[in-house]
Amino acid sequence: MKLKAFTLFAFAASVLSAQEASKPAQTIILGSGVPMHIRVTRTAALRKGATIDGILTEPIYVFDRLVLPKDTLVHGTVVGYAPPNRKLHVQALLNGDVTPMHEPVVNFTSLHTASGIELSFQSHALIRNTQLVRFTATGKKPSLQSQLTTLVKERVRSTKEQLFSPGKMDRALQLLYSQLPYHPQRIWAGTQFIADLDAPTTIELPFESTTEFSTSGSLNGITVRARLAQTIDSSGAKKNDDVTAIVTEPVFDADHKLLLAEGAELEGTVTGSRGARSFGRNGELRFAFRGVKADGKADQKAYGTVIAAQGNAGENIAVDKEGNVKANPDKNRFVAPLLLAATALAAHDNDGINGGGNAGRLMVASNGFGLVARVLALTVKSQNVSYAFGAYGFAKSVYFRFLAPGNQVSFPKDTEVEVQLAVR
Repeated sequence: MKLKAFTLFAFAASVLSAQEASKPAQTIILGSGVPMHIRVTRTAALRKGATIDGILTEPIYVFDRLVLPKDTLVHGTVVGYAPPNRKLHVQALLNGDVTPMHEPVVNFTSLHTASGIELSFQSHALIRNTQLVRFTATGKKPSLQSQLTTLVKERVRSTKEQLFSPGKMDRALQLLYSQLPYHPQRIWAGTQFIADLDAPTTIELPFESTTEFSTSGSLNGITVRARLAQTIDSSGAKKNDDVTAIVTEPVFDADHKLLLAEGAELEGTVTGSRGARSFGRNGELRFAFRGVKADGKADQKAYGTVIAAQGNAGENIAVDKEGNVKANPDKNRFVAPLLLAATALAAHDNDGINGGGNAGRLMVASNGFGLVARVLALTVKSQNVSYAFGAYGFAKSVYFRFLAPGNQVSFPKDTEVEVQLAVR
């Protein structure tokens, strides 16, 4: 009896296995130029041939289907160098860092998902360290004392994170390298890349039927994730320039019928632009969308306002309720120079000049030129040398915050945006 039951169980299992194996596969094509947003998970040397490991930070959809989920593991190698950012290079030199700056070009070539799907491809990836900035209502401008208190609290919090959160060794090395005049270069864990596929790539997935389009659903009030199809920059954009954004994530109605598929286009224009100017005046950029173009459907009138955008951390961008994007001044614009002035003046504090605290005061006062300044301050034991380096750091801070041209608002191709649609 037991043998018979076992035989029936084995037969049923084999039938189910055969049915699973007979399920048709579905071939999905990822088009050339599709961007992959990748974050490096392991620090690597910046040299040709170095292996780079990372994960996808954004899922990838094709039409109505999730093809590659977030956190998919990605692997590649450094294949070359791109020209460095000139502004950052100049600032590094002024900080006493003469290390030749290199921007790595990485060819990410393989990935595998948690479900066991593996894929080989060719890509061209450059560093793009950004953060998503959402619209926030502007409040009352804080006082100088409040800014100073906030700065001190942030420094304390940052110090705690460096001491106790994961990645302490990397942060310690970065701090050390930032003080050295010449140092090795690394691709640090946490660095972000955007990798564009060099050619169409096919992927085999279990078959799924296409979702039915919604016939009565409205686009009014929905939020769409999209990527810009071209670069927009406050230094060159002009009013009425065309702007196109490609939907990256399908949108469904309450009945899970398709409202907008991946690949649909948001069509818009630049509605205002102002480039960065001298005396720290930053750029501004405004663009909006006026229609939606989707496969198989006529163009739909839909007004779209940008409510979030990926921006460079150094640009300190903000988005207002009308979709206007601007680069804000450094939040420590006034406080940081004041602190540097105070540390520079510490060199001329004659109290206890022969005491044990003198070396510490000289090191603090010589802030502004990395480890070179501190070593010289301790070597020559001169108040004037320390004061000169401190004054240099103060002057440099004032120049870049108040006299030099401000930051442009720059959205390179493939920048992720969130757009709220309204049908009028």
